Amino acid sequence: MNLGKPDLKWYIQQKAAQNVKERLYGYPTHLNQLPVQTQIKFSIPTEFVGCINDQDQKDVIKILKFTHLKWLAKNNSFALGYNKINNQKRQGHLSIFDLNDWKLFYKKFANDEAMVGILNQEYLNKVFGIGSNGGIYTIEKGQGGLEQRPVLETKILQITEGSFSPNHHKIAFSSQDKLIYLYDVQSESKETLMGHGKEVYTVQWNPENSLIISGADDETIRLWDASSRDEILNLKRHNLGVKKVRWNRNGTYFATTGKDKQTLLFDLRKMDMEIFKLHQTQVDTIFWHPKYQNIFLTGDANGSISCYNINAPNEPMYVQHVPETIVTDLALDSSGSMMSVIRAKQVQPDQKISMADQISIYKTA
Repeated sequence: MNLGKPDLKWYIQQKAAQNVKERLYGYPTHLNQLPVQTQIKFSIPTEFVGCINDQDQKDVIKILKFTHLKWLAKNNSFALGYNKINNQKRQGHLSIFDLNDWKLFYKKFANDEAMVGILNQEYLNKVFGIGSNGGIYTIEKGQGGLEQRPVLETKILQITEGSFSPNHHKIAFSSQDKLIYLYDVQSESKETLMGHGKEVYTVQWNPENSLIISGADDETIRLWDASSRDEILNLKRHNLGVKKVRWNRNGTYFATTGKDKQTLLFDLRKMDMEIFKLHQTQVDTIFWHPKYQNIFLTGDANGSISCYNINAPNEPMYVQHVPETIVTDLALDSSGSMMSVIRAKQVQPDQKISMADQISIYKTA
């Protein structure tokens, strides 16, 4: 897709003004009622490699809550974000886990703020942790080994997620105060995008142009032109809050998930929409395959991970199902051959706190 800047907004609005094709995909009712293991013909094989557990799980005062994963481009390792819960207070940490020696290096954020996201610069093999009150941190090699240091202090409060612009000169932040902030890394200036009526859960910059997509608790998905700060589209396609929005790697498709159990797929070139109702509960995470641009995965609050092929949307596949867990995040390495998954134990009504989180690592077929 090659769209000039002057025509970008017009093009999308014209396409959206046409009749939106909404095709419903998923298993027939009788299949939805069957246990996951009976649907083995739809599954994708995974080979278990190992797991990381919270070593402090017996400490009811301090427990770890893993939140975010991001594989590094090199060195067979991934970045891990988590919060240490201490007397109801979240203390953010940024970690690097190395599969070669199975060691976890971690450091607490310099400021007292929670971990809410991870940014990465693939060409530099760098990762940055996002603090809830605007701090940006990184881990790099120093004289004493790996060291964590503050990089930016944006002074933006109540951040929920962040995303780099294609040239990495700006960062888009979603926030609890209904706003999206565009922060200029070089000038340290910031602009705002206003339109959402409730907390904005998620935001992502298109990898190829100035488009930004966001999702909020007001049940809307919004498209923005970052260069003009105009709202291009306001799509109300979910019936409850929108939990995640993600572009594919060339920016022609985006997928969204929500509290309404639905996964939606949009073709930006045609503004066609497809609806998937495979999950039985809230869908919290999306990850596009790094190698195959037509494949993406989703994880839900019932322990299920599903895989979709946009070229064959009527054949979604289960990857795996672990009962009584919540898939908090998942990620594939750059080749798509390794997958890491954060699973939280479901909280029972009579439990004061949940059990410790676990990160499982798999080889994928």
